[in-house]
Amino acid sequence: MRGPRRIGISSRRLRIHPHDRVELDGIAVTSAGRTWCDLAQVLTVPELVAVADRVPEEQLVEALARHPGRRHRRKLLVALGLRDPASESPPESVLRALVVLAGLPAPRVNVDIHDRAGDFVARVDQLFDEYGEILEYQGDHHRTDQQQWRRDRTREAELESLGFHVTEVTSADLARPRELVERIARNLRRRGWAGAIEYSPCFPTRSPVPRPGVRNPPRPRTPDAHPPTG
Repeated sequence: MRGPRRIGISSRRLRIHPHDRVELDGIAVTSAGRTWCDLAQVLTVPELVAVADRVPEEQLVEALARHPGRRHRRKLLVALGLRDPASESPPESVLRALVVLAGLPAPRVNVDIHDRAGDFVARVDQLFDEYGEILEYQGDHHRTDQQQWRRDRTREAELESLGFHVTEVTSADLARPRELVERIARNLRRRGWAGAIEYSPCFPTRSPVPRPGVRNPPRPRTPDAHPPTG
């Protein structure tokens, strides 16, 4: 397929299986699964996990089986193995992937916490059951919305009164993945974890999220589909 030749557009020649072509608003685009495979050229494994969490598994498996490229297959297989559709946001997916790729225990995601009387207290992003350690990703609205900030403080106090420890994670923490997982590991050790950090070869060597002032490669408009650009 011939790519467009226009100023500001980068094009490549791709082999696309008929099953990997769909239409979106009358425009021919690659399927969600094929798009995910192609993104392996520019995304880290945690970022690929964030996409995979939002695409049905069978679509990913089928697209990967048809994909002609072999260079990034290992990244895609690792990301597929870390997929968890229970994750509710891309940053939560990235956080979970970083934790597992560093050799830490895999947390459960979006867990309901109840007090000793059985009353609901909170739904937490990620929980290490054995160690009572909670990870909470905080988007910027948790800081800028005063009512939200107050609710968060009360919620955290309730959780800690039940014996849990809460680690809040922001985009700045995700931009420093090694520092982040080392901090999480220290908290787990304080609560009895006897393991050690063992970084996977797929642990990102660059930040899996943009740092202020740093431009990352351009990305498609959505993770669901992108135009077959040649």
